[in-house]
Amino acid sequence: MQIVEMILLMLAMVLASNIINRFIPNIAIPLIQVALGIIIAVPTGLHSFELGSELFMLLFLAPLLFNDGANVDKKSLWKERKAVLVLSIGLVFVTVAVLGSFIHWLIPSAPWAASFALAAALAPTDPVAVSALAEKVKIPHRIMHTLEGESLINDASGLVSFQFASAALLTGIFSFTNASISFVLISLGGIFVGIVISFLAMQLVRWLRSQGIESTVSFMLLELLLPFGIFLVAEHFHVNGILAAVSGGIVYSFSYNKVTPEVAQLTVLSKNTWSILSFSLNGLVFVLLGTQLPRVIRVVWENNNISNVTLILYILSITAILLAIRFVCFWLFKNFDKKGDNRLATSFLYTISGVRGTITLVSALSLPIFLADGSAFMERELMISIAGGVIIATLILANFAMPLFAEEKESSTERMAHEKEIEILRDVILQLKAQETEDNHLAVERVITMYNDRIITLLNSDETDDSQDRLMETILKWKYVDTISQMANGKVSFQTAFLNLRRLNKRLYRLTHDKSYRSQMFYGRLIRKKLRFAKLRSGSFDDRRAEREYLKQSNRDYVLNHLEELDQDAFPQELVDFYFARLQHRGPRAGRASVDRVDEWLTYAIQLERDSIQDAFELGDINRNEMRVYRENLLAIENTIQYMV
Repeated sequence: MQIVEMILLMLAMVLASNIINRFIPNIAIPLIQVALGIIIAVPTGLHSFELGSELFMLLFLAPLLFNDGANVDKKSLWKERKAVLVLSIGLVFVTVAVLGSFIHWLIPSAPWAASFALAAALAPTDPVAVSALAEKVKIPHRIMHTLEGESLINDASGLVSFQFASAALLTGIFSFTNASISFVLISLGGIFVGIVISFLAMQLVRWLRSQGIESTVSFMLLELLLPFGIFLVAEHFHVNGILAAVSGGIVYSFSYNKVTPEVAQLTVLSKNTWSILSFSLNGLVFVLLGTQLPRVIRVVWENNNISNVTLILYILSITAILLAIRFVCFWLFKNFDKKGDNRLATSFLYTISGVRGTITLVSALSLPIFLADGSAFMERELMISIAGGVIIATLILANFAMPLFAEEKESSTERMAHEKEIEILRDVILQLKAQETEDNHLAVERVITMYNDRIITLLNSDETDDSQDRLMETILKWKYVDTISQMANGKVSFQTAFLNLRRLNKRLYRLTHDKSYRSQMFYGRLIRKKLRFAKLRSGSFDDRRAEREYLKQSNRDYVLNHLEELDQDAFPQELVDFYFARLQHRGPRAGRASVDRVDEWLTYAIQLERDSIQDAFELGDINRNEMRVYRENLLAIENTIQYMV
């Protein structure tokens, strides 16, 4: 039960991190998740929770890398194969050699094998962190493809290097020749296992379909279990499970290439399911990282044999050498770009994008406790603390330095895309209005309201657009004026008007934060100006309820009349139509269209929208990728019509 509670708590932190990031957009989500993990670690006892490296790779890396392999741009990966191989294999081994030597020079008491083991743990970049940090800035596609390919493969080379260094630390024996041959065999074996198992899984699904079995949910369950099975089989045969998961994902993605209704349904389900799973696992990785940091750092921090200042200097110097090796690699290879434009800035961008993550900490935590001669490995906690410090240092550096070498993602691009989508939706509304008759009025209005809702959602995504707040403020003020008028005319009592005025005043203050709408100001105005209209009268409960209903209807009619007379340029027409329809449907004018009629007109509207998207693409107003996104969204809406009407 305790494990379940810990998992639920960490998932809650994942959710909280995304909410916090909405208010602190300058801090990357991985950093927030690490901080939340640190916060909950000590009071909940999560800092004592230990996760073995093999279990971590099975539970987290296998499904995440399988999904990354399935979704990776294969053409771009092949195009950048030279850069990916150099970074994921060559750079890892160079880093292990150079950084390991530096660590041994810096900490002479650490054995050579231990120094190389720590270097191997620090060598691979974190694929989750790279993707998360890239959301903040506009990284060129070529660079992003290279970074993604590197992070997919360098985990394998880093882990193999770490395993050989750890084995040397335990046994005191190391053979470069044997290690090289073993690396090739383990890597190729892992790739082979991933390809074979994924191919067998695809054949199984094909055979089941040939037998007339079409169970989308069952096939999805098979897909979810596949990365775990691939990893376990690979580990059983002592080959690389990480490369097996990646290659398995790449191969399995070809099963979605057929264009059939069954495959299309499974593809939609797969994308939705994996998006939730990857979102949760990505967040859990960094929350879990945060929970482990206090334990691994505290031991060394409280150790009298090494000062805290020395520990910080170790972390900073090792981080500097680690990034320097990476920078030199990109500089020498001219960033793998023939043009070589902005060589210095691009090299720095590549360098600081090499964030270290949980795989580094998990590897460090698996360092042996005893050495080959049976003595205790005294520097173990120090090296684990250094690994944790380097992770934090690279995360912080990437978070604040990446915007210096790459443009921050601007909302203007998103707004431009929204403008075209809004234009398409408005065109559909105009065509629907042209088909509106007295007979189909209610059904068409219902569909138009749905499209207005979508436009308003897109308008609200633009943080600089305050049209909805301004219109709401105007409507509340209209209701305020009408309430005073009804009280002055003796239509409603002071008691009924007072309650409505106070409610409107509170809403205006929450909306505008205008000090004139504070409670004390409200009561002051009421006493000075409004009491001359007041008519205190007692009445039964039914009388007071009748007055409240009368006032609601009066406010509604007053606002509807003013909305009809409103200047068309004052607010977006969709907002005006939205509030007009909402108020109209609440009053006695409201009617209810049959579900069948609404369904019929919504289907017609979706077809109009699909035609408009195609026209926009043919005219060059949107590109192929934007058209694909629009169509996917439209397909999702079409599949949920039965729940919308």
